[in-house]
Amino acid sequence: MAKFRTERNRSLESLMDMDKSVKVANQAVGNRPRKMSPGHGLEFSNLSYTVMKQQKKDGVKITKEVYLLNNISGQAVRGEVMAILGPSGAGKSTFLDALAGRIARGSLEGSVKIDGKPVTTSYMKMVSSYVLQDDQLFPVLTVFETLMFAAEVRLPPSISRSEKRKRVFELIDQLGLQSATHTYIGDAGRRGVSGGERRRVSIGVDIIHKPPLLFLDEPTSGLDSTSAYSVVEKVKDIAKSGSIVLMTIHQPSFRIQMLLDRIAVLARGRLIYTGTPTDLPTFLSGFGRPVPDGENSFEYLLDVIKEYDESTVGVDPLVLYQRDGIKPDQVARTPVPKAPKIPNTPFRKTPVSQHFSLRSQLFSIGNSTPRPDHSYNVDDDDDDYDKSLERKIATPMHMQMHTSASFNPRLASHFYKDFSVWLYNEVRGTPRRPPTWTPVRTPGLTPAKTPMTGPRSYVSSRQAKPARIKTPAPVFTPAEIYQASYEEMNMELVLNEPEHRTKFANPWLREVAVLSWRNLLNIIRTPELFLSREIVLLVMALILASLFRDLGGESLKTVSRLLNFYIFAVCLVFFSSNDAVPTFINERFIFMRETAHNAYRASSYVISSLIVYLPFFAVQGLTFALITRYLLGLNSSVIWFWLILYASLITTNAYVMLVSALVPSYITGYAVVIATTALFFLSCGFFLKRTKIPGYWIWLHYISAIKYPFEALLINEFQGTRCYNGTIADLSPGPLGDLKFSDLHDKFASANCTLIGDDILSSMGFQVENVMYDIAILLGWGVLYRLFFYVVLRFYSKNERK
Repeated sequence: MAKFRTERNRSLESLMDMDKSVKVANQAVGNRPRKMSPGHGLEFSNLSYTVMKQQKKDGVKITKEVYLLNNISGQAVRGEVMAILGPSGAGKSTFLDALAGRIARGSLEGSVKIDGKPVTTSYMKMVSSYVLQDDQLFPVLTVFETLMFAAEVRLPPSISRSEKRKRVFELIDQLGLQSATHTYIGDAGRRGVSGGERRRVSIGVDIIHKPPLLFLDEPTSGLDSTSAYSVVEKVKDIAKSGSIVLMTIHQPSFRIQMLLDRIAVLARGRLIYTGTPTDLPTFLSGFGRPVPDGENSFEYLLDVIKEYDESTVGVDPLVLYQRDGIKPDQVARTPVPKAPKIPNTPFRKTPVSQHFSLRSQLFSIGNSTPRPDHSYNVDDDDDDYDKSLERKIATPMHMQMHTSASFNPRLASHFYKDFSVWLYNEVRGTPRRPPTWTPVRTPGLTPAKTPMTGPRSYVSSRQAKPARIKTPAPVFTPAEIYQASYEEMNMELVLNEPEHRTKFANPWLREVAVLSWRNLLNIIRTPELFLSREIVLLVMALILASLFRDLGGESLKTVSRLLNFYIFAVCLVFFSSNDAVPTFINERFIFMRETAHNAYRASSYVISSLIVYLPFFAVQGLTFALITRYLLGLNSSVIWFWLILYASLITTNAYVMLVSALVPSYITGYAVVIATTALFFLSCGFFLKRTKIPGYWIWLHYISAIKYPFEALLINEFQGTRCYNGTIADLSPGPLGDLKFSDLHDKFASANCTLIGDDILSSMGFQVENVMYDIAILLGWGVLYRLFFYVVLRFYSKNERK
């Protein structure tokens, strides 16, 4: 039996809390949160979320469906801050994601409503903002520029720029950032704002447009107590302006707890307590575990949760007391700790499961008779499932009897009436009109799932596991739920789009202009993004000019040197673009945060990132073309030379951006880009002519992005009837290989003209001798890469759970 703690070490904070408790309690009486009422604010009912987990047991790999959220109901109203608390792994962030629509459709059970009306995921993202736990901001922008950008993309064009600036300065005053207005955000390599100021900037970015709903994931994580209190104080002010604010918080201090209007405490994905912080001691006293003198009530509740969680009964007594008011007797108040696990050995096998009955704990409501026997199977490895519960896959007999007893013929008629609606929902997605029959609205103690024909787990199903019981939220009576479910639901409409508002605040062209402005600032203030590649091309152009020297001669020895120079020039351009790999990887989470709630379109981001880099690519290509063209004495047209390099830089940048969007880290990105560029290099026609490549690899020759600029550069250099003198032996060794004369050879060749320019192109296997043709195909690949980049951003770069 666990022993009660008779003495506690009182920390300085606990002693200070005791002195302030009377004063704060008196203030709380005047600021007591409003009473919960249906049809107002954000309502959530019977939210459950399961995932499949794999584990090895006794050498056999099994798969179980486990709960990360289990039957959570409640309400958050306007003007109040609702905090989601609990121990580590309790499901706080998962619960916040479920409310914010960040869990993939079809994976989440239950309903979420705003002002009594069901909402779609797209609607929730339009009317809410989500502040991530990590501050994803551009380090080279100032606080004012960061908030001003948010105002430009979040506020409609009907609001003038002066009005937007005014709102930004008002927000800076509200967040207490006056002293850091023109300070850079900074990062690990740049001095910038403090951690608390950075967190407030992150909040400001998502509230500049005054969203009705605000979600914050661990806004005080990593902050000292003073900064954490300041952040929550600002969040409280935001709620007072009329917003619904929900946030997760791990270990709030006493001062922060008193700022909270309502709290929801989770453990193992189940609701342990919901109410005001001041009512928590009363809740614990009613449960039979009064808060000792000098203890922080929330910290004591965490101790109680841990004590029950590590016992044989788990957190079920706390859940039942919160949900149904079932009070445990003296025996249940002192749970028995679990026996220590003994590793499996060849001489001893751990039983798959152990059985116990809650009936033995004598749960009762007041002095009433004991409840029916609720038997559970506790698996020895439950702790290995992220403190979640294994999903029950069978319904006990007494539950089936209860369900039959409460059978309502009207329920069955509604089911058959709306069968076509359900079928349409499965095929086409969420219907405009919700069905009038839903499992989450069943009155009374109706099991959430009907018994399945087969077990959901691959482990043996010989021992049936009871289904969880879904009960209505405490604020409603069964009669009220019955009326709302079956009589009024036909008139209920799903909220899909806010009135008088489009999905995005600004038109597409304005988004492109604003994003281009921000990208330009990032490039100017991060000169290494441009100068590093410019310096590489400049230095390498000078080195090549000194190595190859005069390439304007007419001897056959010059031909091989020209071929070597041009293939190296193309590869230099492609490999110099690899420095763009970290560019999008560093911005990816910022992009996901901003687009998750419709700040701008993915297409606007793709186009703006191209537009800003176009002039820089032009300068880089022109630098290399001018130096090599005139120092080496090339015969090619400098304009075409520059255009080919320019198109190559555009295409390779698009390819690198696509790879960056697909890979998880820049290390993997570098590996993929280098490997694929090497393949393009190998199959471009320099080492292996098109006719020498095996048939099953010929497709690689045509998708090689190096083939087209290499071919265009050679056409620009050799096209025509210019003569090259010497012996055929001067071409060996070299990449030209077997000679293949062109149609013009017999007409222009002579004793003083061994080969003409077209003979070289013909020997290289080029079929179409047109520079524009190769440039068009090269740019076409660039457009295709950008299109794939957009598809990845639009459909696969989503920050949501599966």
